[in-house]
Amino acid sequence: MPLAAYRLFNSEYDGLKGLVIDIYNDSAAVSWYLESALAKKEKIIDALVSKLPVTSVYELYRFKSPGAPQNYNHIYGGKMDEFFTVRERSAEFLCSYDHGQNTGFFIDNRANRDILFKMAAGKKTLNLFSYTGVLSVVAASGGAGEVTSVDISPAYNRWARRNLELNGFGEFAQKVLDFDALEYMNFCAKKNKKFDLVILDPPPFAARLAGKVFSAGKDYRRLVDAALKIVSKNSVILALCNMAEYDRRDFALMLHEAVRESGAAAGFKITAGPPMPPDFKCDPGDKKLNYLKNYYIEVY
Repeated sequence: MPLAAYRLFNSEYDGLKGLVIDIYNDSAAVSWYLESALAKKEKIIDALVSKLPVTSVYELYRFKSPGAPQNYNHIYGGKMDEFFTVRERSAEFLCSYDHGQNTGFFIDNRANRDILFKMAAGKKTLNLFSYTGVLSVVAASGGAGEVTSVDISPAYNRWARRNLELNGFGEFAQKVLDFDALEYMNFCAKKNKKFDLVILDPPPFAARLAGKVFSAGKDYRRLVDAALKIVSKNSVILALCNMAEYDRRDFALMLHEAVRESGAAAGFKITAGPPMPPDFKCDPGDKKLNYLKNYYIEVY
């Protein structure tokens, strides 16, 4: 089945540094990471709409106040609905160009969704920093026995509930919680509530975690330490990190040290996850574009 969402153009590895184009169905999301790339904007948009069955184009100037709240601007064709769906396997996911600088569906995490779908059967699953609930839907679609989704944002939690309901998982939509991830894990530890599969997928930075500003580079260890206290025997922790500045080796070393020093596991195995999808072509040593780090921690 053809991919409904994929990366069409990945900066200098496709010929122009600072330009990224993602496709969602018949719409294109054009991101400008460098102002210099705009010199070829007219030619790029003309080529995009003339050579592909693209009926709608949106753009985002990411070099302006990186990380600041902003929405995509519509620049060609018909406007997309506020929320539209993309399909992956048998599931559908709500996307939007009108609610921030991300569409709600991370294309780069495709390979991890494949693995999660295959491993979730029967597992009591906790998805932390669940955002729009995409990984919750994947776990549910894979037959998870229970799915709890935790995010501090009420707006994204409403989105997550809609995604779960859209795919027929209304029961799990009731388990989408407005909660600080670390505080929820501490709560579960006090109540001796255990999970078979825990997904850690924090943003590089967050306004607060347990009342403090969160940085993945400095604070990820706190998440792992807390997760190890709420996993059952023969469980899995999926540790995801998309902070480009966090060195891959340092991240892996931190995970090994956290599990080894916790004393929570009789034994463990940490396996590196899949590389970036082939449509995200880049040099493996390019930290900026080969940013996604993913490890599977098996706890015995």
